[in-house]
Amino acid sequence: MCIATPVRIKSQISSSKFQIEDGRVVDVFLVPDCKIGDWLLCHADLAINKLEDKEAKEILKLNQSCNHRKENIDVSYHTSSSVRKT
Repeated sequence: MCIATPVRIKSQISSSKFQIEDGRVVDVFLVPDCKIGDWLLCHADLAINKLEDKEAKEILKLNQSCNHRKENIDVSYHTSSSVRKT
């Protein structure tokens, strides 16, 4: 499962590329009128929506409260024995 994550714009690189606070560059082609300081919802270095400050912080807080430790994830359905071979 993939999760989009809130990120904050740090600087502008081009009309459609911005650097975010962690140093990565994201494409904002799908999100018009972005500016430095805006919060974006990003997936795989692609901005998919603009977020209000309060909304971004709530999502980050929820993400931090979730336990994403690998040993707690049931991956049994991904094993080769569960894949039907044709």
